[in-house]
Order: sequence, then C-alpha cells, then structure tokens
Amino acid sequence: MDSKMLKALDCAIRDYETKGDIAQYGYKIENKIYENYMSNKTWKSLKEDMRKNYRDEFEKGGGKELEERKTRYGLYPPKMACYGSSSRLIYLYSKNIEAFSFERKLPTIVGGYANLDGYKHNESLDVYVEAKCREIYYSHSSINVSNKYINVYDFIRDKMEMNLVFECDHQNEKDCCGLFKYKGEKIKHFDVKQLICHFLGISAHMLNPKFNHNNTKIKFVYFIYNPKELENLIDEKYRDKILETYKKTIDEIKIIITNKGMELLFNAVYEFQKQNMSNQHLPLAHDIVPSFEFILTDQNEYKNAIEKV
Repeated sequence: MDSKMLKALDCAIRDYETKGDIAQYGYKIENKIYENYMSNKTWKSLKEDMRKNYRDEFEKGGGKELEERKTRYGLYPPKMACYGSSSRLIYLYSKNIEAFSFERKLPTIVGGYANLDGYKHNESLDVYVEAKCREIYYSHSSINVSNKYINVYDFIRDKMEMNLVFECDHQNEKDCCGLFKYKGEKIKHFDVKQLICHFLGISAHMLNPKFNHNNTKIKFVYFIYNPKELENLIDEKYRDKILETYKKTIDEIKIIITNKGMELLFNAVYEFQKQNMSNQHLPLAHDIVPSFEFILTDQNEYKNAIEKV
C-alpha cells in the first residue's frame, strides 16, 4: 500500500465534491490539519444531520467510524470524516433509501463475525451491501488467515472443481499466510477472504430457525467507488496507478462472475455452513438453498442496484 497514493485519491474525491471550497475540508486536531478529511465544521454538520438510528448503528458497528482515534502516532480524525472512507461512501449513497440499515453484524459460526456495510429487507428478498473505496488499493496477494478457515477453503476448492483455490505458503499453530487463485490466476486486489466470511455469516443467518425466513432470495451488492470521474483531479504521479488498479480489481471480479462463479461460490459456502452447523448440533431452519444474485456496481448505478427487485 502506498499511503501517498491513497491520500491522492482522498484529495481528488474532496476536490470533486467541494469544487475547491477550502472551508469544507482540513480536519484540525492537536495543531495538525488533515487535508484529506472534512473540516471539523463540515464533519459536525454531517453528524448532526445523521438520523439517530443511523448514528447508533455506526457507533455499535465496532469500527469506531464516528470517533477521533488514539494511535501510537497520536490522535487522528474519525474514519468517516476521510473523503476516501467507504463508510462515508455508503452513508452518503444510502441514507435516503427506505428501510436501509448500516453495519450489520452476523456470526460466521467458524470464528468471529461478518461485518456487512449495509442491509435492506423487503417482502421478496434480503439485500446485503459491501462498499469499497480506498480498500481496493491495498494488496490481497498475500494474506493471513486463521487456520479455522482452512477447512472452509478446502471445501470450496472441491465444490468448485479447483477453480477457486487458497494456496498456503507458510503456516503455524494459529494461522496461515497465502493467496487465492481463480483458474490459476492470482487474485491481487479483490478481497476474497472477506467475501467468504460474509457468505458464511449470511448462510448462518439464513439457516438459523430463530429468524423469519419467509423469503429465500439474496442479493449481494458489491459497491466500488469508480475513480474515472476524478481523472483530471488525481495527482498525475498516482493517476495511472489508481485507474489501473481499479480496472484490474473490476476485471478480477468479472472473471469470477462469468459462468455464475459467484453463485457457485455462495452455494458452496452455504453447503459448508449447513454441514458445519449440523456437526455442531445447531438447529437448522430448512434445506432450501436460497436464490443468490451478485451485483457489481459503482456510485452511478448503486441506487438502482439496491432498489431493483
């Protein structure tokens, strides 16, 4: 990850939104100004305008998106105040969508929780949202995973006929370092580890008889900020790299989408979860595999993707 490249993206988003109005940006804290963050006044206004239920959801989400943060380097502005924040992105584009909620937390049963950025329920389906802005510019070509998840990855590998494989390079008692490959190609930007975690959480929720499952349709919306509209605003030192990384990320996802790869992945995770919960003697709601749809979208088509049933 190049922190200067991320800041260049933040500042380009800032300039696009504020049209150069310096009063809207530059968060000041401990005599330092963060130019890629909203100004204190603008941030305060955003928080005051936020519905109480939305504010509560972000505060309970665990990411501390709304608070100033203490780090070993000092005090930092709230995460959501950053122009490149994915929580800010999904909030701005979802706050006026009826019956929408933020920060949905679901147990994976395997270990830990799946933290979904957004959720919407209606009579015919459940819509889950994962939002990305800066995150795709971090590399996922070498990742650490808990050994608890190796059985999940092996199950997926077999069910998907070796198309999606996790290759472990180094392993110890607790975790493993490796990478994902799809049809032999390394996945460098798309966060497959997180996606599988999300699918585990959604599957466990669907299989839990405590919840009302009148519907068996799931739509998973993967919302990535498209930097194309920033092309003339991005620092020329980082412009090509940002646009190239975005394109590569989209290409990686589309390769898996082809031939219903995402549906096959979800079905494999769902089947694993059903066996896993049964082995742990947890009650199961039903044996019906829900209808699943994966939608890749950006800020220009996001609202249509959410609201279209």
